[in-house]
Amino acid sequence: MTEKERSIEKRLTELQAESVEHTKASLEYMEKMGIRPEGRFGLFLPPEYREKSIHKLPFTHKVQQQVIYETEKGEFSALCPFSGLPDYGVLRIEYVPGSTILELKSLKYYILSWRHIGVAQEDVTAYIYQDIHEQLQDALYLRVSTVYNVRGGINTTCVIDSREQELVKEK
Repeated sequence: MTEKERSIEKRLTELQAESVEHTKASLEYMEKMGIRPEGRFGLFLPPEYREKSIHKLPFTHKVQQQVIYETEKGEFSALCPFSGLPDYGVLRIEYVPGSTILELKSLKYYILSWRHIGVAQEDVTAYIYQDIHEQLQDALYLRVSTVYNVRGGINTTCVIDSREQELVKEK
């Protein structure tokens, strides 16, 4: 086995162990609430494994422009931390840029990085908002919404809007 192959093998073993630990913690959390997973159960990664790098480009125009990125159905998903099943939804990111805009290829890799991460729908929306907000620090506003496919007869839509966050800070 080459050094590169050993390095890959070591990393895969580490990832597997971390996935097992995160999944075990999720199962213990569910057990405290009397919830047991039904059917098959898969391993997943914690949110810390999402892609961290979203590249920016300068926005030097004097006009205010609303930028909207929206995934197609089936392009955005994360794993339910209770069942391990995928939660599919439409992710929509809206903002008016300050000095920067997001570079689309790195944004796509960021979005795809959620596919193997076990996280509640509400939490993934908050993580995405925080990550994008960190990149677009001087945006005039930022709004992140997720609209998930129906699960158990319940529609779930999560929205975080920076303009509403200012109201929360004032209270």
